[in-house]
Amino acid sequence: MNEQIKKAFATTLVHLILAGRRTIEDVPAGLQDQVKADLGITEPAHVTPAATQAAEQSTELEA
Repeated sequence: MNEQIKKAFATTLVHLILAGRRTIEDVPAGLQDQVKADLGITEPAHVTPAATQAAEQSTELEA
């Protein structure tokens, strides 16, 4: 795939991820590095859903 096409496709995927219509797992393996760089992700992140984070925080506060 031409480098210019890869860049355009990665940009489209970034917009879809930011809009909540795709996740990083939906990105083809060959484009994940480019998409992560565009999103500013420097290392593999463990994303915890907001509901789980809130439950963990309330548990920590109670302790």
